[in-house]
Amino acid sequence: MLDYHCTGIQKFIFDRLCQIDEEIVDPDPEYKKLGERPEELLKQVAAKLSPEDNELLKEYDEVWFEQVLRREELTYSQGLMDGMLLGYWVAMVGNGMEKIKV
Repeated sequence: MLDYHCTGIQKFIFDRLCQIDEEIVDPDPEYKKLGERPEELLKQVAAKLSPEDNELLKEYDEVWFEQVLRREELTYSQGLMDGMLLGYWVAMVGNGMEKIKV
């Protein structure tokens, strides 16, 4: 799992995911709207639970969120690799195979 301790390409991916969250995802009105109802429901459920059950719900939410984050990591990593491959092919078509320097 990516975090602030990563180095190399993992650090690049983590930093870029954080940047995308801050600059694109968080300000997106549709994203905000989609999060309103789940947040309301979670608060309603939490208000009806005992403290022990509330802790269990909190743990479930954190563990589930880790899976969502991992999905983002995998999707972005694959998109990065696909973009690099696409860039190579575009350069090859534009410059000819013999002019490509890797």
